[in-house]
Amino acid sequence: MQVELYTGDIPSVFDRFSELIGAQHWKKRVDLLKADIKGNKLLREHLFQENEFAFGLQAATELTKKYGRLPVHQMDISPLYPCMAFAAQILSITESSESTQRTQLVRRVHGALKNPDDLRGLRLELTAATHFLRRGLDVQWPELTGGGTMDLVIQGLGPQGLEIECKSISDDKGRKIHKREALEFCALVAPRLNDLGKGLKAGVAAVLTLDGRMPGNFMDRRKLAESVVRHVLSGSSNCQLEGANLRIHEFDPALLGEAGEDGHPVISRDQVDAITGTSNRQALIVGRKSGGAIVLVLQSTQDDSLLTYTFDTLSRSASRQLSGQRAGMFLVGLDGLEAESLMEVAHQDSTGDQPPTALRVKVSDFLASQGRDHVVGVGFISKGALRPASGGVTDSGGSAYVFPKRESPFWHSDFSGLFAERV
Repeated sequence: MQVELYTGDIPSVFDRFSELIGAQHWKKRVDLLKADIKGNKLLREHLFQENEFAFGLQAATELTKKYGRLPVHQMDISPLYPCMAFAAQILSITESSESTQRTQLVRRVHGALKNPDDLRGLRLELTAATHFLRRGLDVQWPELTGGGTMDLVIQGLGPQGLEIECKSISDDKGRKIHKREALEFCALVAPRLNDLGKGLKAGVAAVLTLDGRMPGNFMDRRKLAESVVRHVLSGSSNCQLEGANLRIHEFDPALLGEAGEDGHPVISRDQVDAITGTSNRQALIVGRKSGGAIVLVLQSTQDDSLLTYTFDTLSRSASRQLSGQRAGMFLVGLDGLEAESLMEVAHQDSTGDQPPTALRVKVSDFLASQGRDHVVGVGFISKGALRPASGGVTDSGGSAYVFPKRESPFWHSDFSGLFAERV
């Protein structure tokens, strides 16, 4: 699999990738997303982030139509580097695969362009494979060759190799209220709250706590939205709605910070959490230069812990996807976590005078469970990013926090330092 890409090769790579996959597949996806955004402007940022490769590939298609080929020397196309690297790696795999395997991978890319979760999973596998290939190791894809249900097998590590199972975890995983659902609900209440916020001097916090998930029926969601707006307008403090509780209180709008150029307050997640008494929930903020602001937070009474979801997923996969006949490792991609944040978690665990993080406690419990002797470690991978390097080279990567299980009977010294930084 290709692990380096030269700028001059990008136009050819994109042309071949377009022919292999079919540019109509990402165009159809982008057209659908643009229609969604037209109907709800609040979805714009979320859908662009979730579907950055589809939008990137469509941008490349439009540039190719305009200039005849991608203008890599005439303009800065560095924002397209991630999807071009993805294209190059898919091409390199298919061009060295048999017809059946090639068809299987092309279909997987088609599905991934429609489903951001599937694309994240495929990208994580490519990221892991790239990491090991750049260390001079041999990487095999058992699912393509019929050699197993794990994602990768790294030959040359230990007596039998190392199985790798990749799990990509988005911010929505485990949440009872997904971000798109929250944005669609906010679109129902935002116009009325905006009208109220224009002349508002005080700060109003409204916390809507659902008994479970957001109503699936549009009419039910609209009814709930109307009820929320009505109670905010009436100045209620605590009221029981159908399938939800609404808590409303005033706060000092200065806590949100100064207003930005667009009139909206410049805020942080910590400020919203402190004002509303919640933790990392979906929020809508409506504010004006007058200093008044409305903060609406959505949450569920049911457990929506990302860690709970993550380790439930690993528990199911430990026996289903790893063979149990040789050493295996999980690599968990935390798509919503930046490299610096993951390093801060690792730093806290390495400091003796601080309690272990919730992540470390969960990993310890998982690795100590019965029937997991073959699992020799769990690694957490942060969100990747482009990083300028010397000599005109652009690298990509993030940070990794690995928990080894050296007491496993499958453990081998080859498994130490697999993700240690090389100088």
